Amino acid sequence: MSTKQRNDACLVSVGPSEADVLRRQTLVTLEANHYFFEEILEFGPEAQQALAQIYRDAFAVLDAVGWRRPADPPETVDVPITPGHAEQLFRRRYELGHANIDRFAGRDAEPDEQARAEIDATIAADRDAAIVLDRLIARAV
Repeated sequence: MSTKQRNDACLVSVGPSEADVLRRQTLVTLEANHYFFEEILEFGPEAQQALAQIYRDAFAVLDAVGWRRPADPPETVDVPITPGHAEQLFRRRYELGHANIDRFAGRDAEPDEQARAEIDATIAADRDAAIVLDRLIARAV
């Protein structure tokens, strides 16, 4: 968390597959910051406000893309991405990359072909999500 900063949202148009990645990674961002709430009374007002802003930004994104994919999603939807949320997404993108590096070692050591295929599918999904995050972050800043 950081102190209060300018956090004006940039509207980014996303299609259904980008919205899926954005939804998932935004939910992971919420999950990654949940433990701060356990000690929120220990924080000063600025830190409390910074934590609240992380959640406000994430909820605004989730409200725009929907908390789940609609049966008939629109072709595009405009999503408000603030610099603060772009920073959170950048952290997620970094974590996706490092998780994949770790998975390659496990994949190479895995003797079971089915398990290797599952690891390959996870690597591919995370790589695709990282590419989407790269594009979204570039459009938001």
